[in-house]
Amino acid sequence: MTLKTILWDMDGTLIDSEPAHEKAFHDALNSLGVSVPANAHDEMLGSSFVEVHQKVVELTGLDITLEAWRTEKWQHYKACSKSITPLKNTQAILDAFTAKGIPMALVSNSSRDEVNLNLEVTGLAHYFQLTISRDDVDNGKPAPDCYLAAAMALSLSADECLVVEDSVTGAKAGLAAGMKTLFHPETDGLVPHCPEGAILLKPHEDLGAWLEKAFA
Repeated sequence: MTLKTILWDMDGTLIDSEPAHEKAFHDALNSLGVSVPANAHDEMLGSSFVEVHQKVVELTGLDITLEAWRTEKWQHYKACSKSITPLKNTQAILDAFTAKGIPMALVSNSSRDEVNLNLEVTGLAHYFQLTISRDDVDNGKPAPDCYLAAAMALSLSADECLVVEDSVTGAKAGLAAGMKTLFHPETDGLVPHCPEGAILLKPHEDLGAWLEKAFA
């Protein structure tokens, strides 16, 4: 089946928001008077706020509700938002595929508030026919719900969709949805963890060139 759309992950794939997420995460913990091991945030890469809350409670024993954690992290994330920028070549790639008339959707494990804020500060919102956040589905990545919802909204079948992801969690979601999935991590450390069935594009390799060939 011919590919007809690109379903983009957001954080770490299109925009450089991970430093803001990490700072907001640790600032939130500090304000709550707790801490976690140094590598804890890295191990949560690609997780939604639901899974992050569960891990925070597990690691710290903190008695905090999901909504209270979400509110605390959100306040700190807003304070970090000025540091969020598109990743290198993001706009050039989005411009190229917009010119081709290829519909695109943003499919994120972040909350609706975070998605909207990130698109506002980066100026990328107009590239997408729709956006799907963690708030829009029952189960976040690695479940396939968000990608299946995007395909349904675009009236496309799974085999007409290309998923582009930087995290193992996200790539597993694309594969679970039965979609062609490109795993393009930001760091070499994630390369050995490419999920079986995903296509690996290493950090230094040209995403734009790969996409041009895929949609030729």
